[in-house]
Amino acid sequence: MPKKRSKPQKPRKDYPLGAASNGQWCKKIKGKIYYFGAWAKPDAAEGEYLRVKEYLMAGRRPPSAEAVGLTMADLCNKFLNSKRAAVDSGELAPRTFWSYHAAAAELLSHIGAERLVSDCNPEDFTSFRAIVAKTRGPHGVSKTVTQARTLFKFAFDNQLIEKPVIHGPQFTRATAKSVRIHRARKQHQHGLRMLESAEIRMLLSAASVPLKAMILLAANGGLGNTDVSSLPKSAIVGDWLQYPRVKTGVDRRIPLWKETQQAITAAIEMRPRPKDKADAGLCFISTCGSRWVRLGPNGSSVSDLVSSSFSRLLTKLDMKRPGLGFYALRHGFETIAGGCGDQVAVSAIMGHVDNSMAANYREKIDDARLVAATDYVHKWLFPAVPAE
Repeated sequence: MPKKRSKPQKPRKDYPLGAASNGQWCKKIKGKIYYFGAWAKPDAAEGEYLRVKEYLMAGRRPPSAEAVGLTMADLCNKFLNSKRAAVDSGELAPRTFWSYHAAAAELLSHIGAERLVSDCNPEDFTSFRAIVAKTRGPHGVSKTVTQARTLFKFAFDNQLIEKPVIHGPQFTRATAKSVRIHRARKQHQHGLRMLESAEIRMLLSAASVPLKAMILLAANGGLGNTDVSSLPKSAIVGDWLQYPRVKTGVDRRIPLWKETQQAITAAIEMRPRPKDKADAGLCFISTCGSRWVRLGPNGSSVSDLVSSSFSRLLTKLDMKRPGLGFYALRHGFETIAGGCGDQVAVSAIMGHVDNSMAANYREKIDDARLVAATDYVHKWLFPAVPAE
């Protein structure tokens, strides 16, 4: 029977590794034993440990010592530079760019900036998705997965890597079933993400002049926070609002109710002087002279007075509940307008992107169809009082 080798002493007192019985120097990191080289080569083992220590401490897989090629940091920089160019040419919204930027930073934090793209494997993506799912719902998970896949597709499409990165079967968008379950749970806990007609009328009666106009625009045509904040006076053409949706760029023609027209006129008449000359043509200016929704240099909202003012109004009227904000008015328009029976007209007013074959052939939507959709919602919001 062969004699068992005795473990060697550490070459010096501060040597970071210990001798394992299998003939290698090792270290326990985050509850797991890692091996770094043979007893006979303590210096090489220490060098390998120092090379990969930060990765292991962060729970990331370290790159191979012989690794040569495109790193994750290089890929993210090239990808974001291409998206920045799209912003400069007007093809991509700044907020979308910064959403990609945040997703790339999150992915780098998990996988590692110096990791080779070609070295990424399904295990990395499965663990990344699991981390994301801990703090986000199905929609957030789906968005993150899509953005990550877009990043790696960019690498292959631009011949930055020789073959596509394999993400594995777990790195997928949330299933339709999980989205339905999540939504049903939220509705059960907090109610529908919309306001009833009587509630909207209460809000209108208590809102400030500009906020009243914004509420009516949201109820009348499904405009969102950034839509109303960026609304130029030139978009009001007679009884119509002709205004592309800020988020998608889809052009919209929205018939305006008399109540909406009057509220917009009143808000413009009392509008403060804007601090920025670029805002001179807007319908709404806050009391401090700026836009109601202002974006910071990273594309995020540094100030959303539409949201905060609406939230305060809900609280004041004892109507506040989780998930209910200004955007609930957009949910309400889509929900109620669908009852008119003309979903094409409703989607056109909402500014939804229509990728169907029919949309490729459809040159316009008759004004009468748009009017019928908004009239349907108007009758719901302002029901006629029966004659006595």
